[in-house]
Parts: sequence; structure tokens; C-alpha cells
Amino acid sequence: MQMLFLRRSSALTLLVLSGCASLSTQIVACPLTYSEQVKEVLNVVPKGTRREEALRKLAAAGIEGSFGISRRVYYCELWSRPDGSRWHLNVALLFDETGKLYKTQAADCEITASPDKSLPTSGPQSNEPGDLGGPSNPPATPTR
Repeated sequence: MQMLFLRRSSALTLLVLSGCASLSTQIVACPLTYSEQVKEVLNVVPKGTRREEALRKLAAAGIEGSFGISRRVYYCELWSRPDGSRWHLNVALLFDETGKLYKTQAADCEITASPDKSLPTSGPQSNEPGDLGGPSNPPATPTR
């Protein structure tokens, strides 16, 4: 019984110590300006680099990221530096249709609300499913 207690308390101690150790490597905002971030990323993967080679070079440099909806935009998100610090990055790499890096842009964007001017502003509106605010259409009769 005592041996089981010692094992559990040892495991708990290891968890606490590893948790404290991970606090020292938290992600911080990148101290570089956007222009400096782009310069550093392009030092690792210059324009014209093929996508797969760029991914290998970024990983070797400690830069992590992910693709957007397509494989044409790669978002550089985190840079694990040699000194152990981890920086949040704000650089997106754009690849052309042949898979070559051709441009960079800011990865973050602001989202604002604006009214949809394409919607009609007059007339009755309804929240009922299938109701488009117009005359009702009778259901179609199946034919053979």
C-alpha cells in the first residue's frame, strides 16, 4: 500500500515539475516588426523556393505554421528560437500555381461588421425556414 502511495506521489511530483518547466517556454509576441519578420522568414525561404522545400527549411529553422483552406497560403505562426524563446509570427507565405513562393503578406487580419447592402431593405421579412418573403409556391406534383 505504501509503495503504491509513493509511486503516485512521485508521478504527481514529476507532473508538477514538468508543468513548471513548460511555463518558461511560453509563447510571446514577436519583438520584431512585421517588416523584420518578413526579412527573417525570407532569409530562411527566399522567393522562388518550392513549397515542399520551404516547409523543410522552415521546420529546420524552428518555424511552425499551417496552410489555409488551400495549399497556396502558409501561415507562419510560431518561431522556436535557439535560446528557447517562442515567438508568435504574423507572416503568410503565398505560393503560385506551380508551388513556388512568390509573395508574403500579414497573416493576421481585422474583422469588422458592415451591413450587407445587397439585401433588400423594404418589404416583409420572415425568419421562417423556406420563406423568402415572397408569394408562396404550391408543392410540385410528382410525375412519372
